Amino acid sequence: MGGGRRGNAGCDWRHGVARRTQNPTRTLAVLVAASGLVACARPAAEPPVTEGLLPVNGTELYVKRVGSGDPIVVVHGGPVLEHGYLLPHLQPLAKTHQLIFFDQRLSGRSAGQVDSASVRLATFVEDIEALRLSLGLDRMVLLGHSWGGLLALEYAIRHGRRLTALILLDPMPPSTSLWQKEEAILATRITAEDSLDLAALRATEAFANRDPQAVEQALRISFRPQFHNRALVGDLKLYVPEDYGERSRQFGYMLADLMDFDLLDSLTVVNMPTLILYGSDEPAAELSGAALAARIPHARLVTIGGAGHFPFIEQPSAFLATVRAFLDEAGAPH
Repeated sequence: MGGGRRGNAGCDWRHGVARRTQNPTRTLAVLVAASGLVACARPAAEPPVTEGLLPVNGTELYVKRVGSGDPIVVVHGGPVLEHGYLLPHLQPLAKTHQLIFFDQRLSGRSAGQVDSASVRLATFVEDIEALRLSLGLDRMVLLGHSWGGLLALEYAIRHGRRLTALILLDPMPPSTSLWQKEEAILATRITAEDSLDLAALRATEAFANRDPQAVEQALRISFRPQFHNRALVGDLKLYVPEDYGERSRQFGYMLADLMDFDLLDSLTVVNMPTLILYGSDEPAAELSGAALAARIPHARLVTIGGAGHFPFIEQPSAFLATVRAFLDEAGAPH
């Protein structure tokens, strides 16, 4: 998606990756008729899929619905990229639930131009509420990964009555100070090979022109320190919009909100069953996991061994078993 392209009107299984900011100064997924979402023809044994652009809160968000049953709304990491890196790993849950993925404002296949005043943390959170209303959902499970975990947590603070359960998957820390500490630890995991590979890539004309393949390669290098098994970084399903550079530039308006935020004192109002799940190599598991669990009244903190920031890739069986057990124990509808 790039230039003037507005998203895909058919079945598109290209994928993307969550991106976490390396430090606070760098850029850190009757409805069909009403919205233009398109039902894709799938074999009878597979969950039904509906996808397309949906007008939401003053922009257009790319939405993909997989399966049927009680809804789980998935908030991807990033920002700027899209939901697809999560889709194949969460899709087994579509046997019992309707999974609702969407590309956030400025991200993935959603509209690439927005009012600069709307690039605020509060607007990204209200996009989730506007999406819920647009889709006619009463209550839902909300699952957020990485940056999306921060958005999901803020949504739970503001609109908790709309949630049957909350899943925070390797969430971005709930305060600027904790975030900075996590980034400092991650910086120590960057190897000389990582630095040399990234420097060589940045020296290329393709990277200077923000060629999607070059950006994709840079993302893979930057994610190496966040894996327990670095060889598995290739299993991230990357999708880089052709206008990634322009989207990232616009997202820069968010930095003012991220330079000084702290949700810790507000967490006692998050009173729905909450799963806080980390890979054991994730620095935030120790830095902010306990802080979240201590303040959220009905929280369950789980750490999966042999995994980093993407436990659904490194330990898929343990990941799915943990999520399914939580949904059962939380009494979230099946």
